[in-house]
Parts: sequence; structure tokens; C-alpha cells
Amino acid sequence: MIPGRIRFVLDRPQTAENLGAAARAMKNFGLTRLAVVAPPSWAGPPRTPGRPRPSGGEGGRPRTGRDDVLERARRTARKASDLLAAAEVHADLRSALGPATWACGTTSRAVEGRPRLDPRALAAELVRRAGAGEVAVVFGQERRGLSDAELELCQAVCSIPTSPGYDSMNLAQAVAVVAYEVALAGGEAAPAPAPGQGGGARHETVEALWDRARAVLGRAGYLNPQNPDHILADLRRLLARADPTQREVELLVAALRAVERRLGPEGPGPG
Repeated sequence: MIPGRIRFVLDRPQTAENLGAAARAMKNFGLTRLAVVAPPSWAGPPRTPGRPRPSGGEGGRPRTGRDDVLERARRTARKASDLLAAAEVHADLRSALGPATWACGTTSRAVEGRPRLDPRALAAELVRRAGAGEVAVVFGQERRGLSDAELELCQAVCSIPTSPGYDSMNLAQAVAVVAYEVALAGGEAAPAPAPGQGGGARHETVEALWDRARAVLGRAGYLNPQNPDHILADLRRLLARADPTQREVELLVAALRAVERRLGPEGPGPG
């Protein structure tokens, strides 16, 4: 296993304690790559009573809710505070997944067109794919989890089997379960990626493809202007099943650029 190629992404965590505990669970099992999608509250003033320091942020900037949360999270993380210090903070999930070639979102729901894995199967897939490129596991907000739009950015979903009497898991507990399974799978001999599956396309390249496809297919009149993402969602699932390489997606982007040039500066309207 290559731990540096497996990133855990926390999508807008709501409590500093969960953030710190998640970092601690990751370090327990040898994982080091943490990315966080910042909730809106991080941009505001600190909420902790008795901490009015207006210029207590990095580089002398005004102290924000982010500084407050990270300070409290470090206390929970204890010896894993270095993971918090090195964590990447992003404005949205799309940018947090940028270099990943494959991503799995955690959810209790079945999602159409997405393979549904348990933590053990997810860990085996992560370890196998990490040999060829960076991969990611996405954990949603404590209260609502990942939305349909956020799950559209993932090639698979993972559900942790829990008792029907109480199926809601704490964020840090979910991180610990998946991290344990990854460590277990990493200690075993992982099969090499199958031909055509190694070196998968980076998330940022795939998203550039969909941005261009939306624009070009819209100009060509193929998409319903009132709901362009309906067809694009089906095409996303088709591409995810194909598991294309970086070069294959780059070829599709180049093809759409050629079509865009053919359409001209304005292109025909819907017809």
C-alpha cells in the first residue's frame, strides 16, 4: 500500500472534535492525507467564548472561525495534530478531489449507477488502485451526509453495515472503520491493476470534460436547457463504468474542442 496516495476527504465537518478525532483515527492506521471542504462558518469570526483576538490568525491576519476550529481540533487529535497542520482545505468538493483518479463516497443510501461497496471491499479497491494513482474516500456532513450532486462526483459508494435500530454513525467512527480496513488490506498482497484500469483519469480532468461537454452539447441543441444535467448524469455513469485512463479522457476533451471550433464563435441555437 502507498498511504500517501489515499486521501480522506471530510466534506464540511461541523464540529472541531470530529475533525480532530478523524485525524487521530487516520494516524492510528498509518494514513496521512487529509483534505477538508471548509464549511461556510470557517470564514466568519471565531465562535469560542473568550477568544476575541482579532489578529490571532496566521501571518497576523484577523482570526477566523477556521483558526478557532483547528485549534480545538488539535486538542482532540493529540499526537495527530501534524495531520491537521498538513491538511488541504478546499472551497468545494470538486477541488478537493482534483488529483484523485477514483473516489468513493460514504452513504447509507443506494445510488443508481454506482457500485455499492462495504468497507472491506472499498479498502481492497483503494489499495489496488493506489498502485497506479491517487484515490479518495469522501465523508459527508454529520447531519445530512453527502448530497446526490456530491455523490455524482464519486465512481462508487460505500455503506457501513450497522444495526437497523441505530444506523447513524459518528463521522470519526466512520473514518476509523474505513481506515482500519485500509490498513488491513494494505498488509496483504494487493493484485496489480487490471489492464486498462491503471493510471485512471484525474478527477480534475474528468470535470474539465463535463464542463466542456455541457457547453458544447448545449450549444448544439442536444441538452434540455431547463435541465441539462439530466442527460449528463447518465453520461457520467457511463464514463465511470468505462473507467477511462487519463489519456482517454484527454482525447475526449480534445474531440469536444474540435467540435466547439466547428460550431464557431456563436454556434447554432437549439433546434
